[in-house]
Amino acid sequence: MALARILVTLSIILFSNVINAHSSKNENIAFTDPWIRLLPPTVMHTAAYVSINNSSNKLDTLLSVTSPVISSLSVHQTKNVDGMMKMLSADNLQIPAKGKIDLAPGGYHIMLMGLQNSLVENQEITMTFEFENAGEIEVVFPVVKR
Repeated sequence: MALARILVTLSIILFSNVINAHSSKNENIAFTDPWIRLLPPTVMHTAAYVSINNSSNKLDTLLSVTSPVISSLSVHQTKNVDGMMKMLSADNLQIPAKGKIDLAPGGYHIMLMGLQNSLVENQEITMTFEFENAGEIEVVFPVVKR
């Protein structure tokens, strides 16, 4: 009986931490399916992907993304320009009211550059997203091989 209570308590704590990692203080911005692409250990840059959902009636703007373990993070967009695929900076990405933006392969994504160490599968990296309205939100990204 005591073991069952402990397991239920631990489950609640773990589940609440996952919820907190993927929603903002004001609950208007939520993150779905965050992940970082695992690349060979000699490659010191990669990309992160996530869907950002805005449930408010007001457009919000992503101002920056930071992490204590990655020296350079920036939002980019892969785009066909004159028949050539190019990676362009996507500063101040806007998340529409009652809408979402998908950061996915072949489109918007977060570039992780200047990694201090090689990433390993199932490693977790915390990133802080700063929004104009929602403020700062921490999101945990697992490193996966896809």
